[in-house]
Amino acid sequence: MAKFTLNYRKAISAVGIGIKSTARQLDDEAPTITSGAGAPTEAEPDGSVFSQTDAGGALHVRLGGAWVQLAP
Repeated sequence: MAKFTLNYRKAISAVGIGIKSTARQLDDEAPTITSGAGAPTEAEPDGSVFSQTDAGGALHVRLGGAWVQLAP
C-alpha cells in the first residue's frame, strides 16, 4: 500500500445507514440499514433492514409498522 494511503486513510464507522428515495425526504422518514444483537426493537420507517449479529443471525425487514424476520 502506498505511503499516502496508509497516512491518510480514515476509519469508517456508522451506527446505521439511511436510504433516501428523494433529496427532499426527511431523515426520520428514510429507511435504515442497522445491525445488532437480539431482535430489533426500534420503531424505524417501513423498508428498514436489521441484521441480527448474535447466535440467531436473522435478517429482519420493517413492513407495515412491524419487524418481519426473513431468514433465521
